[in-house]
Amino acid sequence: MNTIHVEFSDITLDPQSTRSGARPAMGMPDSWLDALIGAGHVERRDYVAPGVLRSITARFPTRDHRDQFASSVRQVSNLMGTRAVVRSEGVW
Repeated sequence: MNTIHVEFSDITLDPQSTRSGARPAMGMPDSWLDALIGAGHVERRDYVAPGVLRSITARFPTRDHRDQFASSVRQVSNLMGTRAVVRSEGVW
């Protein structure tokens, strides 16, 4: 199984830690995650505010799909003003 758990950091608590010159955010916008998920399926979403994700659990058809998503979600989260911490199956 190719399941991962992703937590998005609330950078508004530490605005100096933003990357890529982004504005600090509480989490990942739901719409951006939907654009990234590709062949995967989000099984669980936790929200910090309406439309802003705190964490997700997602499943992918292959390890390559999972790894590509993990790389992409880390990069995009930095641009969106948060940070993605990705944990593989069984690690959370």
